[in-house]
Amino acid sequence: MSNISTIATYLARFSGQLQPMLEKVQGMDRRTFLLETAALLALTSCSEPSGKAGMAPMISFKPSGVPVVKRSPRQLLAECKVRTMFMPKSSPLRRRSSRMKPRFITMHNTENPSADAMQHARALNNGALRCNWHYTVDPYVTMQHIPLNETGRHADRGGPGDMYSIGIEMCEKRGQSIVKTFDRAAKLAAYNMYAHDIPLRNVVPHYYWTGKRCPHLLLDNGKPGFKWSWFISRVDYYYRCIS
Repeated sequence: MSNISTIATYLARFSGQLQPMLEKVQGMDRRTFLLETAALLALTSCSEPSGKAGMAPMISFKPSGVPVVKRSPRQLLAECKVRTMFMPKSSPLRRRSSRMKPRFITMHNTENPSADAMQHARALNNGALRCNWHYTVDPYVTMQHIPLNETGRHADRGGPGDMYSIGIEMCEKRGQSIVKTFDRAAKLAAYNMYAHDIPLRNVVPHYYWTGKRCPHLLLDNGKPGFKWSWFISRVDYYYRCIS
């Protein structure tokens, strides 16, 4: 009942928005309506299987006005310049992995100003890091570390962010163009949307899973805002180029 009361209190704070709906409900007082609505919401949330990712929130953004330059999926992938350098199967991280059908794409910043994509690939292969992900992007290349049908450990310690999402780390090496890195990462996200039938709303920041301030260079005051909307507009543009 405590959860129901909490939800009812939340709904009550928005009573002005609920008023037109309440006026249409015949034979039911305000408190009863709120409590029954709260109970329905609670039951709905409980019906989602444990560990299963829910629907991501829609992101408001202004679509790019740049004319679409048509590309085939293969052409867009070529622009991402993906190089495969898989971690050893003997790696403890890969031994703990599970099979995955991607439903989300999770964007990160490396928060490491001293390393590019290749240096991150070497660190993963040498077992120097306690987490792993699918791609690392810099202005010149995209390094792929694990297959896309395999889970990584990059979002939420084995939660739905790891179980259902492709992890993309964006480098921020000192002296390299972060704008070019973001642009290549947007192309990579768009290609994987196409390849795995992932909707735009499921391209999310690491923040979505845990509230962590990541990717910090694309957040405003630690949360998705104007910068994240700009990035999503780039992903949308490249997706429209191939769809």
